[in-house]
Amino acid sequence: MQQSDVVQLDTLLTQSNPDSMDWGEYAYEDGEKLLSRLNAEDRAVLFRSVKTKPANWRGCLVSILHPSKADEREVLMDALSDVDGNVVGEALDRIYFFCGFNRSAKKGVFEDARIRVALFWDRVRLDQGIVQRIEQLSQKNSYLAAYWNVFSEAAGAPERRP
Repeated sequence: MQQSDVVQLDTLLTQSNPDSMDWGEYAYEDGEKLLSRLNAEDRAVLFRSVKTKPANWRGCLVSILHPSKADEREVLMDALSDVDGNVVGEALDRIYFFCGFNRSAKKGVFEDARIRVALFWDRVRLDQGIVQRIEQLSQKNSYLAAYWNVFSEAAGAPERRP
């Protein structure tokens, strides 16, 4: 693995904003490619540096994480406790999505097993600390409350609805 991939990814994340059109249309794909090319040591160094990076960097990183990889799964769940609300929101969106919950104009929020990462779903629903954090965050936002209702039923905690 070339050191330049680490530098390129860091530069891309630093110069990007997860809410920008550029990031949403094509730059995130560059980030995903660069992240996938990093070796285990480079990934570990990158993930250890997360808390020292600016919010836009952290938000962009969260938006390219894939919880099928153990190290990315942990960084994604840790982002639920980020100091920046936008990073937390991005993490919660990704967690709901990869746990298999989607939203459409016609159906509202629904379970979609095609997008579920099974190991991630199991990890999230069995970790009461994570479930409580998701509930706490979802109660603060009516948009997210609909996700929580479907999530909590699927996770076996219907009595915990906001």
